[in-house]
Amino acid sequence: MEANNYSSDAPISTKDDDRFSRWTFSERIAQVISKRSDPSSIVIGLYGVWGDGKTSVLNFIEEALIDDDNVICIKFNPWRFGSEEELLTGFFMNIAEALDTQLIKTGDKLKDILKKVAPSIGAAAGVKGVGESIASFISGPDVVELKNRIEQELESAKKRVLILMDDIDRLEKSEIHAIFRLVKLTADFKYTSYILAFDKDIVAASLQEKYSSAINNAGEAFLEKIIQVPLHLPFVEKNVLRELCFKGVDEALSIAEIKLSDQQVQEFVRDFTSAFDDCLTTPRKAKLYDNTLLFSLPILKNEINPVDLMLIEGVRIFYPRLYEAIRDHKSYFTGAFNQSMHSNNDKEKENISKLIDVSIDSSNISDKEGCIELLKNMFPKLQSVYGNMSYGSDWYEKWNLGQRICSEDYFSRYFTYSIPKGDISDQVIIDIVENCKNITEELERDKNPLSECITSSNSEKLIKKLRHRAKIFSADESRPLAVAVSLQCSTYTNPETLYNWTVPFVQAAMLISDLIQNLNVNDRANMACKCIDNAPDVDFKLEIFRWLKREEEDKPEKDAFTEEQISSIGDCLGKNTSKYLDSGVDITKENPRSTPTLLYTIKKYLGHKYLDDYLDGVLKKDTNAILRLLEIYTPTSWGMESGISHKSDFERDQYNSLTGVVNPDTILTAIGKVYSTMPIVGKEFPRDYEYKDRKILLKQFIWLHEYVINETENDHGKKA
Repeated sequence: MEANNYSSDAPISTKDDDRFSRWTFSERIAQVISKRSDPSSIVIGLYGVWGDGKTSVLNFIEEALIDDDNVICIKFNPWRFGSEEELLTGFFMNIAEALDTQLIKTGDKLKDILKKVAPSIGAAAGVKGVGESIASFISGPDVVELKNRIEQELESAKKRVLILMDDIDRLEKSEIHAIFRLVKLTADFKYTSYILAFDKDIVAASLQEKYSSAINNAGEAFLEKIIQVPLHLPFVEKNVLRELCFKGVDEALSIAEIKLSDQQVQEFVRDFTSAFDDCLTTPRKAKLYDNTLLFSLPILKNEINPVDLMLIEGVRIFYPRLYEAIRDHKSYFTGAFNQSMHSNNDKEKENISKLIDVSIDSSNISDKEGCIELLKNMFPKLQSVYGNMSYGSDWYEKWNLGQRICSEDYFSRYFTYSIPKGDISDQVIIDIVENCKNITEELERDKNPLSECITSSNSEKLIKKLRHRAKIFSADESRPLAVAVSLQCSTYTNPETLYNWTVPFVQAAMLISDLIQNLNVNDRANMACKCIDNAPDVDFKLEIFRWLKREEEDKPEKDAFTEEQISSIGDCLGKNTSKYLDSGVDITKENPRSTPTLLYTIKKYLGHKYLDDYLDGVLKKDTNAILRLLEIYTPTSWGMESGISHKSDFERDQYNSLTGVVNPDTILTAIGKVYSTMPIVGKEFPRDYEYKDRKILLKQFIWLHEYVINETENDHGKKA
């Protein structure tokens, strides 16, 4: 279907296109004009607001007379002329050209006669202005002769002239006055009829200013003197306009290749009719809304919720002030109110209510209740403003998954028609999953679909989006995607933060756990091992293992790994770890943040001897390795005001944690190699309050070790 079929300003001209039963009305007007025997002129006013179909009715009238030899139709659109002088000249020239073509067979052509007198139009207009010069021009001898010639020709041919004049209400005020002066002074042409199509209120207001010194309704009074037959366009039933609008919506969805579910259709129809039914006053408004969807739906396909988009576009078209208020106050309309017992949301609710009330009042919305109901359905947060219903943070995931306008992550898309900077297109996610699903052989790093779209800067957003959708992926989608995420682990940023589980590196491991849960229970352990095998980074291998769902006695979890399954996956992790360690790597240098986990993994899945041999080799090779090891186990403190981190002291909890994995004698031996003689510690726990000498950690370990030995000996003495 051609684009102009959707234009809000595209009038129709044939009976077959009549959607509003106006052909009969138009045909009746044509018949009255054609069969009229009275030679005097008649002026008909065709009244209707902008977009109500006045031009289409004029087209119908012309179509109804196309085979009628009694009437010569002449169309004149004054809006096409750039000045009052051009308007006046164009009026007479249009008539002359039409009559020359259809009427004048012999003698001088009317257009040639008109060209002789046309310069006087401009001269008169230059001195007096068009409105005041029309009378003197028309009463001039040349024009009188022209008029008589036209009347004689019409009477001889037994024809009438019908002048159809459109778009008068689009003119400047002075031009509107000039047109009506022109019609008034030429209305005594015999065998001539006028049909003037315009918005009566607009034209009357323009004429009122011209005659402001007269009576209050001077504009309408002036019209009554000129318009002999006032006709209003036939009323279009609301259900017909709604049907027209919904047909356009269907076409827009079809062109965008968007298929709504039955539930989505019901939601749209319910909210649209509730909020916008009274706004469908003309065909143009219905088409304007449909044209908007033709633009926005294809642009944002797969990036937003189509029903939310269609409804917010309705707000934009019909209630622009309300639309602007929503667009400019994102925090008022997204998410939900804080449900903490310490939160007081009353002030924010009051501000939201006031903003909406002002916007609705300024938009002249007749059905306020219907509009608010629409807003409540689009923005669940408002359920708490206009009622007692509230939503918890668990709804955020559902809104994100549904690409709802009420989601903080999706709100801006509905107003910018684009993906905000730093965000990830949902189409990218769809493509990633589809590309992974199409891979049948083992994934290789250089064939990984993720590598084409993920970067360190966007990894947080991309992993977050994948996690939002993880539960809806099929097993066939989840399996290759989990491996792809494992292969790409070196791209994920892993900054040291207070809540390290929020960083992309950890979130990616959690995503893999989510994807594994989508598989058949018998396939999960093998899939976990496959992901661990494919991850090129040992830290990420450990992170995958860390976030696998495990059975808990006090918190039984459905479909979680059993202890036996975890043990088998741990053996796989141990083999991967041994390959890494056998390369001679010093984990205190290369993997400081995961060293505690690595040491635990070595002990549990490779054995005490392997751990002792490995650590002994590391500590002997580099005397500073023992200080790095203690620093790794020492907790990081964060300044509450500055946000800057620094190492604290190595205290009893850290001692217990380290010696629970590593033999304390191994550590003491390594400390002894740092000093020429083993340092002596006093009775007080050694501290360095300014954090200048980090070797204090070595003395703190010695002090704690001696304390634990004394504590153990005392306990044994008491028992004896």
